[in-house]
Amino acid sequence: MAFRRGFKSQCERRSVEFRRNLGLQPADALSADKLAEHLGVTVWSVSDVAGLAPEDQKVLTDHSDDSWAAMTMRIATDDLVIYKPVQSPGRRNNVVMHELAHIVLGHELADACMLEDGSLVPGNFSQDQEDEADWLAGTLLLPRPALLAIRERRLSDTDACSAYLVSRDMLNWRIRMTGVDYQLSRRRA
Repeated sequence: MAFRRGFKSQCERRSVEFRRNLGLQPADALSADKLAEHLGVTVWSVSDVAGLAPEDQKVLTDHSDDSWAAMTMRIATDDLVIYKPVQSPGRRNNVVMHELAHIVLGHELADACMLEDGSLVPGNFSQDQEDEADWLAGTLLLPRPALLAIRERRLSDTDACSAYLVSRDMLNWRIRMTGVDYQLSRRRA
């Protein structure tokens, strides 16, 4: 996807700004829960939703169904992020941060529709909004200063994922997309 001019730089600035507002340094880890609290967004697991029929809870927590991982609901003026509780801590942090990115970017919330097989699908899906939320979420989790710190401190991928509460896929994607390894190799040359 081609983002609008300046979008990626704006994401980096927002990531650093949120950290500063939370008393963190640009290279510090930022959890989705901490950002949600700062934004006044409630985050629940499906298992936190009271009154769900057991068969509905089973459908919404099905390990084999990858039609959804998290969603945002707006109740009056409040935002609520609900996530599937069957994910690793890094994946959970990523999917919640993705939903927070939609909120930060002011995206229109998708209408969720449940198919006969129990899969959730958005009724008004926007690939552009999904791509923007992916990029901002990745930047919020692993901004350029954090990636440089990871490489300069020679953290293993496992240690970096643990320290920043991200999946290995997210770490590799951000390193590849930002060109940090290339930047550092040119610095050393």
